[in-house]
Amino acid sequence: MENKNIIIILLVIIVILAVAIGFMLLNTTPAKEPTKIKITSDKEQYEGGKLSVQLTDLNKTPISKEVVNITVTNSKGKVVVDDVVKTNSKGKAEYDLDLKKGKYDVNVTYGGSENYTANSTSQKLIIKEEVKETQEVSHSSSSSSSDEWVYGTGAGASDDPNIHWKRNTKTGYIEYYNEKTGDTWGGYNIA
Repeated sequence: MENKNIIIILLVIIVILAVAIGFMLLNTTPAKEPTKIKITSDKEQYEGGKLSVQLTDLNKTPISKEVVNITVTNSKGKVVVDDVVKTNSKGKAEYDLDLKKGKYDVNVTYGGSENYTANSTSQKLIIKEEVKETQEVSHSSSSSSSDEWVYGTGAGASDDPNIHWKRNTKTGYIEYYNEKTGDTWGGYNIA
């Protein structure tokens, strides 16, 4: 009789273990799908540019309506942007940068969801000063009253804010002035 009780107890234990294992196998949470986040805007931009990002799965399928965090720090390590954007139907999001000329570090983070894993990416960003041209009519004694001058900052490939120039739109003559050194120079077709 004693052996019969032991066998019954063992059968009950086996049934309980089988039910527990079956329950665990049926209730397993499906694995989250890996993501990829990419900064798609240029690494060098002018003031007033945009930061563009795209969130996809590993098959490059866009992930829409998800929140992405954008953090930008300046060269001194100070956070100058800490904001969020939401991806559109193409998995893309844009953020208007209101940054001055300088070097920055951009960090874009996606926190994940019940279906997707978290991910982040970083990139260096250089903001250049926007060259603004204005047109004015000069009436100095050295030029005719019909001459038109265009004014700007920087020279050639240089974006030195100390260099100012003016170009005669009728004759093509260009004059440069270095505000720091006081040097002036000019001529036709200066590159």
